[in-house]
Amino acid sequence: MSWNLELGGHTAVITGGTRNIGLTIAKGLQYHGARVCIVGGNDQKALNDALAQLGGESAGVTGLLAAVDDEHEVARIFDHAETRLGTVTILINGAANRPHASLTEITRAQWQQVIDVVLTGAFLTAQQLFRRLPADRQAAIVNLGGLSAHVPKVERPHVIAAKAGLIGLTRALAEEGIGRIRANCVVPGTIQTVRKPGQSNPTASEVGKGRPLGTSEDVARAVLPLADPYDNYVTGQTLHVNGGRYMP
Repeated sequence: MSWNLELGGHTAVITGGTRNIGLTIAKGLQYHGARVCIVGGNDQKALNDALAQLGGESAGVTGLLAAVDDEHEVARIFDHAETRLGTVTILINGAANRPHASLTEITRAQWQQVIDVVLTGAFLTAQQLFRRLPADRQAAIVNLGGLSAHVPKVERPHVIAAKAGLIGLTRALAEEGIGRIRANCVVPGTIQTVRKPGQSNPTASEVGKGRPLGTSEDVARAVLPLADPYDNYVTGQTLHVNGGRYMP
């Protein structure tokens, strides 16, 4: 019996895959033999930079910009990945939108935008995977949750609701996919990332009690075993990677 992760012959789609945690996961999947399709929202430069780091199509990597909350765009993601890399058997849902706003100031449009990107996007991508997966193949889905859904913060009710919804969606996908598609959720703690302009980067003060910030590599190491389509006994679970900040 081997405990090495062997992902040769598998194709992964990673939403939110152009930077930070998503890009690190892409590198890990590639290292273990998977072909990788990274998906970004609207930042062409970030996509180009990520593709360059991963080696581009000659290295079994492709990517595109797409709106994960649009079912036609999600179908385009899978068409793109399948045409260039083969049947998708690994799905990492990392697309996110994390604006800060107080409960009394959030507009309906802002609320809906966060729910659509985080939760509806994960539903639509999973739906495509379930529809397209051949009967003789197995697959794995890993959704990236959020610590704020378990340790709530002010000015994030829309983000908290969306990330909490991912937990329920993960369980539903696991039940639907028993024996064929497993689904799990990995919840990062406070991670060293570079956020978009206008958003502050995480600091050690957010963690408290002398705990260090986590790294993207910490999260990727938790995600990678769950992304193996043929390690199918762990499913429907939520794994926290937060340095002990939250212990369910």
